[in-house]
Amino acid sequence: MASGWRGEWGQGSVEWVAVVALVATLLGLGTALAQAGFLGRRVTREMARAVCVVGGGDCERDREPCVVGSRSDARSWTAGVAIVRVGKDRLALIERRSDGTYAVTLEGAWKGGLAATGGAHAKIDFKGVDLTAGGEVTASLLARLGDGRTWIVGSEAEAQALIAAGGAARPADVTYDDRAWLSSLGVAIGTDAFEGSAPLSLGQGQATSDQHWGTSTDHRTGRRTTSIHASWSAQGSLLGDALGGSAGREGDTIAVESDAAGRPLDLRITSTGRFAGSADLPAVVQPVAGLLAAPAAGDRRYEVTAHLDLTDPRNLAAARALLDAIARKHARETPGPALRRLITEHGTIEARVLADASRSDGDEVAFGGGGASLGYERHTEHHERRLLAATSRGLDGQWITRTDCVA
Repeated sequence: MASGWRGEWGQGSVEWVAVVALVATLLGLGTALAQAGFLGRRVTREMARAVCVVGGGDCERDREPCVVGSRSDARSWTAGVAIVRVGKDRLALIERRSDGTYAVTLEGAWKGGLAATGGAHAKIDFKGVDLTAGGEVTASLLARLGDGRTWIVGSEAEAQALIAAGGAARPADVTYDDRAWLSSLGVAIGTDAFEGSAPLSLGQGQATSDQHWGTSTDHRTGRRTTSIHASWSAQGSLLGDALGGSAGREGDTIAVESDAAGRPLDLRITSTGRFAGSADLPAVVQPVAGLLAAPAAGDRRYEVTAHLDLTDPRNLAAARALLDAIARKHARETPGPALRRLITEHGTIEARVLADASRSDGDEVAFGGGGASLGYERHTEHHERRLLAATSRGLDGQWITRTDCVA
């Protein structure tokens, strides 16, 4: 409960807390109740919330509705002439939430930039051996400018109608923008050792890096959220598929939410990744990994979101450097060890495991010669996700299963 306390409450608040403590003692609750199972943890959580409310804190993060299922359709195209690339992405997303509502999101984004391909080759013809070796290097740097709108509606029928109308039926509840730099570098080296033989791939590799920053405004409350996100991945192989490996980091999405007057309310850090077993979960969730036990069939992902109450002056001071970096759009900024420790010890945390199914399709046409190139690529992707397990840690530091999200 310490994370919700304030240094100065006023005499009335101190007396109120004393009454709460006295009642808890008389009822035999106290520390023993905190360990007495599910019901006890529910009671201690509500007691901690009451103390937080009296202190004027940000107390409702662990009550926000869960997304129990979602469906999305994404379409994109990219065209290029010489080294110039331009394209557009479109997204339609429906999220079914645990409070019975649906969130509908429509997004469109333009992207453009430069992409180049270069290569060299050598040829040796000696005593009947015809050896040709070649290599290719590709590099691209694209800017992406995305804008989206989200509506909260009461039924799936309303959600489908909004998508069919392209969002024209009513003003959006939330609007947002997403800006990004997308870069990639690829290398491929191959040989054609003998006439008529199959080409041999000696080695190939690909590295990508994304940096995003964005803002959103909830027009129902006036609250504004600013976020940053950075990720990278790399993969390579030698001698065909004989040797290979991959590495990467999906990266955390870090966001700060402020009220209509600009006062910081909440620092939010969301980590995501593939979930094959408890070892994949972040360290903060490891002690309660059993609460996230879920069927192993199909692909699964985890999402862990930590919240830190910025209405507490001590938390705000500890997070100030990170908030300044977010304001300057430093997408690669991460919390320092002291701030991470503070969030781990005193933040509220939501952890979820989801079933993830997707399918994609696309086609590409490209040709070039004499230094000129021309190409077109189309891609479609459909995603479905379903919540399998959810747990949360409240202001009292206790973990409980989110039975309002999943049975």
